[in-house]
Amino acid sequence: MAHQLCQKCKTCQERQKCHRFSTVYTIIPDSLQTWISPLFLPYPLEVLAKGHAGFEDLKKHVRQGSDFCKEVALIIHERAEVESTYAKGLSKIGIRLAKATSNLTGTMIAGWKVVGTIMEQEAELHKTFATALYEDISKPMKQLVEAQHKARKPVEATVDKAYKAVADKRADEYKAKKNCYSTAKDYEKMEETLSSGVKGKDKDLSKLEGKVKKLADGLRKADQEYCELSEKAEVARQEWDFSISKACAQFQTLEEERIAKMSDYLNQYNGHISVLGPRITQSCDKLHEAILSVDMNGDIKTVAQQRGTSSNVLEQFLIDCYAEDKQFTMKTDHRKSTLQQYLLHLRQSIEREKKGREGVEKLLEVYKERPNFADKDAQEDTRQRILQVTLMMNFLEANHFKIASSLTEFDGSQKPNHKFSQYMETSRDKQGIPVTVMKVPMNLVSQYNTGYDVTSVTLGALTSDEPFDDDDFDDFTNDNTTQVHRVIGKCRAIYDYVGNAFDELSIKTGETVLLYEKLPDGWWKGEIHGKVGVFPATYVQEL
Repeated sequence: MAHQLCQKCKTCQERQKCHRFSTVYTIIPDSLQTWISPLFLPYPLEVLAKGHAGFEDLKKHVRQGSDFCKEVALIIHERAEVESTYAKGLSKIGIRLAKATSNLTGTMIAGWKVVGTIMEQEAELHKTFATALYEDISKPMKQLVEAQHKARKPVEATVDKAYKAVADKRADEYKAKKNCYSTAKDYEKMEETLSSGVKGKDKDLSKLEGKVKKLADGLRKADQEYCELSEKAEVARQEWDFSISKACAQFQTLEEERIAKMSDYLNQYNGHISVLGPRITQSCDKLHEAILSVDMNGDIKTVAQQRGTSSNVLEQFLIDCYAEDKQFTMKTDHRKSTLQQYLLHLRQSIEREKKGREGVEKLLEVYKERPNFADKDAQEDTRQRILQVTLMMNFLEANHFKIASSLTEFDGSQKPNHKFSQYMETSRDKQGIPVTVMKVPMNLVSQYNTGYDVTSVTLGALTSDEPFDDDDFDDFTNDNTTQVHRVIGKCRAIYDYVGNAFDELSIKTGETVLLYEKLPDGWWKGEIHGKVGVFPATYVQEL
């Protein structure tokens, strides 16, 4: 029976206008046509495919759907060919269709099972029916399978390429890590030999000192290479995740198209068989019941229950500095110095990512104010970039926290806090090298503000009894990063001061300022809240 608002229903009117066999609507109620083609999916498949295992499950499901569509197309084609043989051929095809749907579930699949039953019951069909089956269902269904196969191929290739890139970057990172450990061991042994006061000629001692210097240079280069490769590996992993996310969205579009088309073909089949009149009225009634039972929402929920993945944790491999490893033998001063060098580099990377995020956020604000400024893909890429920057910030801050925590074990300072500390796990590989993985739940990954104050932690780590010499870490800096200053101490503000010029700092009573230089004109140069500038010396008290 038609629904009460059928005459005013836009969907029903459009279907009546464009359907080739509009006359069949005198037999089939209009409401049946709207039931089999819902306008949207309530549970996007990309939500059901979180993580890499989920993507593989989704890919398997999409391929099974394509195989089913292909099998149905062949079955309908064969039925068109055997229409002239009536009952015998129709019974055979009905059995095949029942077999094709036997291992699949869902209300739409149930509808095709009813079609198979009807095939076994029918004994006569004429030529025009066979022609309609081929031209309107079988042929376009085959074209749909081929088109979707071509569309899936580059998507899967992109994900595979991204996975290969991750594997290559991880291999390079691990090689650089081993090189760091090896070079550091050689350096410590050589320095121990030199510091133990080996007796010999001045010429031999000079050669030994030269070797120590050469090893120190090599160690700095190895440290820099390892940090850079670790960041590149994380970028490759994020690109892999991004490619999986985009692939899931594209697969969802293909799956929506396939289900909608298959439902439409089921509807067309119903229309063709209905025009044959009273001979198949009873079969039509059974098929009507199956069509009324088609529930897109229920089918998608079934897919979610069967194919959904339980992987809801993001894994990030953190930097493991050899100086953090208590089993690695080295002098305490050199260990602290190395950890401080890593902290400086990580802080510079964090500041760089913060500036990048500010730029992306401004662009996102422009999109919100002017929706027509960019297309949908550009806006989605911008939102994805925000997530990528957030992931990188979490990665860098977690590394900074981990190394700063290790430093407190050697200098006795207060250990910092980080909201993701409980998700960090450290183990050792077969060669005894530590491997730290941060496994953060997906619902916490996109949170930008972790409450971790990089500046204050860095200031506390760099301020010691002796001025910290950052010359050993010059290789980590470049023209695109924040300049690294020589720390000579720290001071506390005893009065409020508001900077008037661009190079002046604004300070409040009680705030601690990292001191870089005492200028002769009564002004001091320092840093607070990540900003470097000058302030009057009379407003602070040196600690």
